[in-house]
Amino acid sequence: SNIGGYALNGNEYALVGWEYGLSIVDVTNPDSVYEVLNVPGIQSNWREVKTFNNHAYVTTEGGGGLQIVDLSNLPASAPVVYYTGDGVIAGQLTTIHALHIDNGYVYLYGTNLFFGAALICDLNADPLNPVFMGYTPGSYVHDGYVRNDTLWACEIYSGTLAVYDVTDKTNPVLLNIQVTPGAFTHNSWLNDEGTVIFTTDEVGNSYLTAYDITDVNNITELDRYQTAPGSGSIVLNTHTLNNYEVV
Repeated sequence: SNIGGYALNGNEYALVGWEYGLSIVDVTNPDSVYEVLNVPGIQSNWREVKTFNNHAYVTTEGGGGLQIVDLSNLPASAPVVYYTGDGVIAGQLTTIHALHIDNGYVYLYGTNLFFGAALICDLNADPLNPVFMGYTPGSYVHDGYVRNDTLWACEIYSGTLAVYDVTDKTNPVLLNIQVTPGAFTHNSWLNDEGTVIFTTDEVGNSYLTAYDITDVNNITELDRYQTAPGSGSIVLNTHTLNNYEVV
């Protein structure tokens, strides 16, 4: 359903989310790719993974909270713990659609809490024990991208890309809202320079769209692109890699 990557002691691993867990695949030698371990998870067609330090953080809409996988002993083992909330949300976090990690904070999207607003948790003190900080005050957030103190939130049901100032993790502040072409905003990703945000819409005949965000208060569309106009193709996810968009 989604993938991530991890490197340790000269080995490279693909972290592959699939219906029954997280498959850890050694891809160090592209001519000899093999599965090292499968970390079991609750059955779900949706599973996303991001890494921080030596840990993988795995979300699913199947329930169970945030799965945290210790990767430091690969390829021998990958122990697991689960985070279901702390403090005011202790034991309440069950389903999570997606996530993003930036500067030691994990942003959890489309959870069962606060009508699906983005949750912010601190990983810096202890990666195995996230600390709940706050959540966005707006609509359901399906996915998002964070760099430093700005969250680009994909509010899919509102059809908007919402921009939040998350300098104060306990009190995110809405800065601006941009309606995307398909009005079903699925994901976003920032270019390396931090001057352009790219968005996708989970609808047929959708576009990869680029916006100039040098002035966050005046977001300007630069371009929109389709691989096969009229085919019904859905542009679901985009990811920036150097000067390319991987879509």
